[in-house]
Amino acid sequence: MSVQLSLRDLTLRYSTVYLALVVVTAILGSGAVWLWQEASSESLRVNGMVQEVETMRGNLYRQMKELFDTTFLDDPKAQTQYILYSGLIEDDLRRLAERAQGPEEQAAVKELKRTYREIHSRTEAIVFGPIPPEGRVLQRIFDTDLEAGGLQAYEAAFRQVDQLFILQQERLQRKLSRLAYYTPLLLVIPMIAACALLVLTRRFLKQEVVHPFSELQKGTRVIAGGDLGHRLNVEGATELMALSQAINQMAEELQLSRAALLKTERQATLGALVPVVAHNIRNPLASIRATAQVLDEEGLHPDIRDGLQGIIASADRLERWTASLLSYLHPLEARWAEANLAEVIEGLLDLVQHQFNVRGVTLQRDIPNQKIMAHFDQDLLEQALHGLIVNALEATPEGGEVIVAVSQNDQRLEVCIFDQGLGLQWTVSSSGVPRDPVVPGRTTKRTGTGLGIPFALKVSEVHDGGLRYVSRPEGGTQALFWIPLI
Repeated sequence: MSVQLSLRDLTLRYSTVYLALVVVTAILGSGAVWLWQEASSESLRVNGMVQEVETMRGNLYRQMKELFDTTFLDDPKAQTQYILYSGLIEDDLRRLAERAQGPEEQAAVKELKRTYREIHSRTEAIVFGPIPPEGRVLQRIFDTDLEAGGLQAYEAAFRQVDQLFILQQERLQRKLSRLAYYTPLLLVIPMIAACALLVLTRRFLKQEVVHPFSELQKGTRVIAGGDLGHRLNVEGATELMALSQAINQMAEELQLSRAALLKTERQATLGALVPVVAHNIRNPLASIRATAQVLDEEGLHPDIRDGLQGIIASADRLERWTASLLSYLHPLEARWAEANLAEVIEGLLDLVQHQFNVRGVTLQRDIPNQKIMAHFDQDLLEQALHGLIVNALEATPEGGEVIVAVSQNDQRLEVCIFDQGLGLQWTVSSSGVPRDPVVPGRTTKRTGTGLGIPFALKVSEVHDGGLRYVSRPEGGTQALFWIPLI
């Protein structure tokens, strides 16, 4: 199950990833530059030591030349040159010792220095030591052997140092080659990651922001056009989901408000119109009924008498309809009093028991024996329940049964009326929507007004209760009327 994140959290995540990529790229670049600088410095150091060794070797052979000049040519300036080259060689050895790193380099420099010391000790004795005239030829031959032996040892040490530096140069070259090869690759990886993150960010913005926001705009235009039943798809980031839910809730509240406003306007219009219409109807009706009663005498033809009786019955029916309509439209003002609800309903059932007996319908009571105390308007409640019970009686065929059950449920009193009629007879409005039976409409009963159920609903609403009709699976209808016990 995916966890929905807000735009703020997602932005923070992507910003953190971008910052991490920048940091990683900077570290890799700095590391590559540092490694390259280290390798370059090491290469310069090794090359410098190689040059020092070569310079020292040249100075040594120049010193040997001065030795030969002193020994074989008796050159008086040769000793001065010999001393000069000795100082240069010592400087070379000192610099080599300072630049040497690691045990191998230090050992090679020490060996080079040792071989030079041996050569120097022998050549110095030749240059500055006393030489007897009679032994000069033999001494020259002897010194030549010493010189050759010392130089061979020095050359061996020189080759060792030179080979060591060559190996180091080769290693440095391989290291620089690897750096030159891998550094671009290491820098390409963050670039690829940044491109991938850019693609993912674009995809996220399209799926979680752009598309939901476009749908949100379309939906709000539909709602703004008057279709308050339209609902937005709750999708996208958390903020957009919350916005869609808020707009859906607003549309639902506006729809309810509009329905309530239309109902109020209709009630107000009817409230202003019906009294005028009722007044204009009642006066002619009274005259028509009175005339029909005057003409209804003994000796008239049966057809004429039946017609007069029909006129009188129609006038009475119109009078009842007008009175009920005025009662329904008139604001109800409840007169609150505390009473035993079970006792009130028992008295009401006793009142209508005769009607059940006449129609041959059984009245089944299911009322608790204990008191059920509540605050209500007894007259309004009796009138509302009377209409519902009579409706159930008229819907149930002869030999059937009507059940009136009273119970307490969730701090409210419930009165359930079960009949065995044909069930809810839904009628369809001009828009194709089934009509709510608790809304005033045309009655299907010959003597009815169509206002009994809406009046009961109005009474329940005055008491902060409600009324609901449900078709029973076994046949018939259940009317559920409830009011709070508080």
